[in-house]
Amino acid sequence: MNEYPTIEVTPNVKKAMEYLKEAIDALEPGPVKKNAGGSWDYLDRTFKGEPQPLGGENCPPERLLIGGP
Repeated sequence: MNEYPTIEVTPNVKKAMEYLKEAIDALEPGPVKKNAGGSWDYLDRTFKGEPQPLGGENCPPERLLIGGP
């Protein structure tokens, strides 16, 4: 088995990402919006086939899980 399996991005997954982006954009500024935006960015990069930071392992606690807005 591949150490880093491919994720198939179906039309339903793309649509779900669009809905999530709309919901994130509607949130008030704050930690929830920051974490949700970072999560969306991470998933978006992953679905585009870009390498995950640290190979998908846990990030250091002082850093937002995945970065983002």
